[in-house]
Amino acid sequence: MAVDTAAAKAVLAQIDGAELAQLACDLTSIPSPTGQERAVAEFILRWFEANGIKAVRQDVEVDRPNAVGIVKGDGTGLSLGFNGHMDTSFTGTEEDRRMVARMEPESELGGKIVGDKVQGLGVSNMKAGVAAFMVAGKALLKSGVKLKGDAILAAVVGEISRTPIGSWQTKEYRGEGAGTRHLLTHGMHSDYAVVADGSDMNIVWTQNGVVQVKIQTFGQAEAAWGSSRATHPMEKMNAIVKMTRIIDAVERWGAEFETKHVYHSPTGPLYPKVNIGAIEGGAPYRPNYFPGVCAIYVDIRMPPQVRPTQIKYELEKVLNGTGLDCELDLYKSLLGHEAKNVEPLVQSAEEAYLYLFGERIKHEAPERASIWTDTNVYNELGIPAIKIGPRGRRIGPRNEEIAIDVMLKAAQLYALIALDICTRARET
Repeated sequence: MAVDTAAAKAVLAQIDGAELAQLACDLTSIPSPTGQERAVAEFILRWFEANGIKAVRQDVEVDRPNAVGIVKGDGTGLSLGFNGHMDTSFTGTEEDRRMVARMEPESELGGKIVGDKVQGLGVSNMKAGVAAFMVAGKALLKSGVKLKGDAILAAVVGEISRTPIGSWQTKEYRGEGAGTRHLLTHGMHSDYAVVADGSDMNIVWTQNGVVQVKIQTFGQAEAAWGSSRATHPMEKMNAIVKMTRIIDAVERWGAEFETKHVYHSPTGPLYPKVNIGAIEGGAPYRPNYFPGVCAIYVDIRMPPQVRPTQIKYELEKVLNGTGLDCELDLYKSLLGHEAKNVEPLVQSAEEAYLYLFGERIKHEAPERASIWTDTNVYNELGIPAIKIGPRGRRIGPRNEEIAIDVMLKAAQLYALIALDICTRARET
């Protein structure tokens, strides 16, 4: 690729930093926890229509649409998809108390422009990225540059890691790929894709997979008062006490797993992670009884070479070694992927970045790259995808902020990547 400087200048001239900041602020002001993305999706669809971009509503489920805009090419060239999720890391409601000890008032979480930054719940993860590719798409259209292939601008539901389990079965718990999988299995394929999730504007095209497991121990649900530890030993009667031994065993296995399964990708290492993220046991209103059941929920981030069956085998071996009566159930399994045939897109991003900013693009830091994002869904379905996006920081337990100039860099980069890919003729 050699940057077409005349076309690049025409496109970049259409990108307005003030408009971008206001759009990010507007998106952030519309609450959109997982499962409740409808209002922000409808705002985005109206924005596409108002700016001459073809708007497509994809109903993933009732009242839960993906919002897609298409900047049309003439049908003779390569297409490029942009992807960003609309759901936010926290709900912005009292539900967050399950995860956050101290919370700022909900009134502080709306979008606002403060100096050279935009603040609010969801602006960093990742409404800034969504706003950036929306503005980039508008710039392509308004510039008058003729595209050969389509630029697809997809704001999707359900990327945040929330999983249906137990009594949590509603749409509010269907995340981690729900929207993007629907997007791609309902017609919105492209030749390449850019996922705009936060990466500090660094590039990566390999991501971890996810397995989530539930482990249960069992006790005898009867009154504890008046019993002797000699006749009613806690390690026999009490499911929670039993679980402490399981936790110790899982922690030892986790440390070994994290060391053993580091994956060396083209952009650097991916680190596995084992995290005991939740525990349930007993009845808070009746603690005078031995708890009959205790459960822990474990999240395992696994690199592409590891499969769920391997994790199940290793964990069952660990649990059997404790000699305790327990059960293991896998309730989530998403594979990690390394993009194949992604080199033309990587080269396009590298050259556009060098043209714009006068320096080489960096690879995403391993501790940031070792996650699951919707990049995996594209690569799983054979669409070469990279992740590169603007990222800010947390300024409160839930609140976020991002610099406007970082969003502007993202919009400029997205515009030039699309300009390159979508003006390439398709080889027949």
